[in-house]
Amino acid sequence: MPKSSDRSYSCYYTPKDAHGHLAPSDTGALPFVQVLATSAEHAFINAHHVTGCPVSEVVRIEQAA
Repeated sequence: MPKSSDRSYSCYYTPKDAHGHLAPSDTGALPFVQVLATSAEHAFINAHHVTGCPVSEVVRIEQAA
């Protein structure tokens, strides 16, 4: 259940192939997952747990006013 202190983050990661080797995109675009977390550090950890892949960038999604 989300807490009021949770924020949304987009976490970009490098996918792996069927053999577990890193398989970066030919276009350079990274896939991402969106997670709720209390901080960017927690978002990084959660994204790695969900994807099983190395996370390269975490960006906080700001709410529009």
